[in-house]
Amino acid sequence: MRKSFLILGLFLAVSFTPRAHADTFADASFTCDSSCIAVPTDPPVSFPSPNIPINFFNQSFNIILNSFDQSSDNYTWGIGSNNNSWYFIINDLNNGFSDFGPSFLFGNFGIPYGNGHVYFDCNPPTATPEPGSVGLLLLGLVVALAFRKQLRASRLQAF
Repeated sequence: MRKSFLILGLFLAVSFTPRAHADTFADASFTCDSSCIAVPTDPPVSFPSPNIPINFFNQSFNIILNSFDQSSDNYTWGIGSNNNSWYFIINDLNNGFSDFGPSFLFGNFGIPYGNGHVYFDCNPPTATPEPGSVGLLLLGLVVALAFRKQLRASRLQAF
């Protein structure tokens, strides 16, 4: 009888398990629209609000996209400069947000230039089982009842 309660509890817990979606992983592709000195590269990133590690012009840095930026939005990249430094910028054309990288001195390498588009090739999210609160509650009740009966039976044997 105890085993049937345990099996019934496990069945109920599994049947009430909703399907959640994991983060979307995307491969970023940078294209060059006008005379680029180099094309940026980066590893796959995770949405929402991804941290994008970028390698460009012998520099490695991170850009954190805004939490409203989506992988399906249209993006451009480019170089900005002020006084004696340059910085990398990614613009989201859908919502108007701009995300900036750190500033770098011009140094011996010169001034980087170029601009282009950024495309995120998304891998579809996979369903990840995640137990619901009702299923966990029922499973907990079944386990508590099974252990209570087992504890009572072991106490009776001890006397």
